Amino acid sequence: MSFKTSHWQPEQPLPNYADRVTAARIVSHLYFPISDRTLQTWPLTVRRPNRSAIYHVQEVLDYAERKLLNATTYKQGDSNA
Repeated sequence: MSFKTSHWQPEQPLPNYADRVTAARIVSHLYFPISDRTLQTWPLTVRRPNRSAIYHVQEVLDYAERKLLNATTYKQGDSNA
């Protein structure tokens, strides 16, 4: 369980680097909802200054966009109703 809070807000510019909580919040705002633990399963480069995991935000966003574009799509519901 993560007790860290993100200091990034949607009206602020994107940072170059972010911790897991902030990166997950950015992806959730721009693409689809994820938790910070989801980022641990993605094949991303992690830097660990001062023992905290830091991600390059552009790499995170590129991977999230690829996942969204490759996601299964289908029509939902009955079109004859």
